[in-house]
Amino acid sequence: MYKFKRNIYLEDKSIEMWFGLTSKSRDRHSNFTLYVLTEGPDSPFSYAEQIKSGIPSKKEAERYAVTYAKSLLSQLLEREKEEKSQEDPLKEDEEEAI
Repeated sequence: MYKFKRNIYLEDKSIEMWFGLTSKSRDRHSNFTLYVLTEGPDSPFSYAEQIKSGIPSKKEAERYAVTYAKSLLSQLLEREKEEKSQEDPLKEDEEEAI
C-alpha cells in the first residue's frame, strides 16, 4: 500500500490526514482503491478504512482524498458551530438564575 499525508486547511483550522492507495492492473488499465488511515502509518493501531474504489489514476485518487478530507473537516466545523450555538443559550440562562 502506498501511503501519503496531506495537510488540509479550511478557514482558520488545519488537519493532518494520512491516506493509503492500492492498485490492481488489468489489461494495462489501473484500478485504484483509496483508504483513509485512522492514525499515522507507524502506529500499531492504525486502520485503513476504504473511501472509494475504481479510481482510474493515482493523481485523481490523491485529488479525491483532498476533496474528501476538506468535506469531512467542513462537516466537523459546522457541527462544532452548532454545538457552541446550542450551549450558549444554556450558559446565559444559568447566569441569569444566579
